[in-house]
Amino acid sequence: MRIIVIFASHNFQTIIKLFIRMKKALLLFALVAISVVSINAQDNLKWGVMAGMNVSKYTITGFDSRIGFHAGVKAEVGLSQDANGSGAYMDFAALLTLKGAKVDGGSLASITFNPYYLEVPVRVGYKYAVNDDFSLFGSVGPYIAVGLFGKAKAKVDGDYFDFDEIGGNSASEDIFGDDGLKRFDLGLGLKAGVEFSKKYQVAISYDFGLVEVIKEVGMKNRNLMISLGYMF
Repeated sequence: MRIIVIFASHNFQTIIKLFIRMKKALLLFALVAISVVSINAQDNLKWGVMAGMNVSKYTITGFDSRIGFHAGVKAEVGLSQDANGSGAYMDFAALLTLKGAKVDGGSLASITFNPYYLEVPVRVGYKYAVNDDFSLFGSVGPYIAVGLFGKAKAKVDGDYFDFDEIGGNSASEDIFGDDGLKRFDLGLGLKAGVEFSKKYQVAISYDFGLVEVIKEVGMKNRNLMISLGYMF
């Protein structure tokens, strides 16, 4: 069998289109939130950016965790906060995120799944201002995600193989589709973190996928996220 390294390459124009989609999705959710909670958006809506590391896996036996990333834009809408900044809020984001998992067979064989999603989490939480420069926060809520692109990379005896040659998908085919992963994912997320100077955020969150990404297998996404954020 001939050796082929499987890489996903995307040009600058594609990346720009992805971030435009993120901005539109986040704006839609922010507008919905504003209309529901009847607040003054000028005073209570804050925009920001965030990025960080993923540690993702699937729920079935045999898959190991893998390291990925997430990056995108976010917003916070204050619901009932006092003068110090303590109170309830809604948290939104539109993220490009790399999840997946791997099967590690040591020196004999390994397979890595590299699915990229556009993910939109929507959470309700509470922020407690310890003082003017330091706050604690926690939130919970659902997320929706749409698979954008991705590859699966197989390594046998130290070499990379084209999936066509071992009876699977072509190296050039999307990992999502009828014979691959479902594009749509839905789940529940928990988040906790700290905020400095009402601008800088450090957070940890965990997402529980509720949708089987492969039919009749029971395989669902799990993802630990460590994030850094900046609010404008």
